[in-house]
Amino acid sequence: MTSAPTRRRLSADGRRTEIALAARELFADRGFHATTTRDIARAAGISDALLYRHFADKQAVLDRVVDDAIAVFTDLPPLDRLASANTVELLTLLGRGFLGRVEANLDLIRLLVAGAAATPSGPDLRFARFVDGAATALGAELARRGSAPDPAAGYLAARSFFGALLSFVLLQRTLGLDDVRALDGDAYLGALVGRFAE
Repeated sequence: MTSAPTRRRLSADGRRTEIALAARELFADRGFHATTTRDIARAAGISDALLYRHFADKQAVLDRVVDDAIAVFTDLPPLDRLASANTVELLTLLGRGFLGRVEANLDLIRLLVAGAAATPSGPDLRFARFVDGAATALGAELARRGSAPDPAAGYLAARSFFGALLSFVLLQRTLGLDDVRALDGDAYLGALVGRFAE
């Protein structure tokens, strides 16, 4: 006679992480609106009641998914750790880190874009706030280095830089430009940094 598999006990945060990971896959696959809390509970291997013990509703699960992904972006190297790098090195290091994180979290980026279009309350602003903060910091650093005339101009340059990187990934990976003309991310980044360092 075989015994039923025993469920491993997780801490409350461990269980929330497990639920969020299951939800993230479903949201990426089906979309937020087409995924039910029951779907999430099943994918996580738990009961509906246990899901509701950890999250008030599906929006709370999405909030955790977004928070977890943004935490990945916030671990980009702080600018003060890159103070000795010249501007080309600085932009290359930041760009490579940003590109890598966008590529690793493309499912979430797609979800945020789709959610912004489908949510009557408007887009989730947490990722936008992160990009705004990163562009503000990079813009100030570009101005400090003399690569921009002032922080406002530096901010515009930094927003353009991050926007070009995000656009590259969305065009290549989401809209299928890789199937028309594949581009290497490092080659694209090198060309982009070259334009900004002129």
